[in-house]
Amino acid sequence: MLSKCGTLLMSLMLGSCLWSSSIQADSSLVGMYRCRSYNVSGGGGSCRLAPPMVLNSDGTYNMSSEHGTYEIKDDQIFLSKSKIRGPGKIKAGHQIVFEYSYRGLQHTVTYGCQDCQVTDPSPSSPVP
Repeated sequence: MLSKCGTLLMSLMLGSCLWSSSIQADSSLVGMYRCRSYNVSGGGGSCRLAPPMVLNSDGTYNMSSEHGTYEIKDDQIFLSKSKIRGPGKIKAGHQIVFEYSYRGLQHTVTYGCQDCQVTDPSPSSPVP
């Protein structure tokens, strides 16, 4: 028979295994992302000079002076050090969209991957 401590320890270990399997870095998202569009409450803006967001294979990211870790859960990406953006939505075509409110204005920022590795080529691509 397990003691209360043993049961608690086993529960914590099982919980940590389940947690780590549901949230992790996704190697298909690794790469340098550039801002493709920036919209503030319906008005478009230029983001061509915005710093890139770099997602590394070890689960870390950097964006200008912001450095932290990222986690993927379902179709969302969470940046550990982001204080404004909140979770991003992962879209087809290696795009990540952040929608958030800042100073009373609704912001939508779309990043597209500049140098992502394509993990499954399109069926129309010729095979060498």
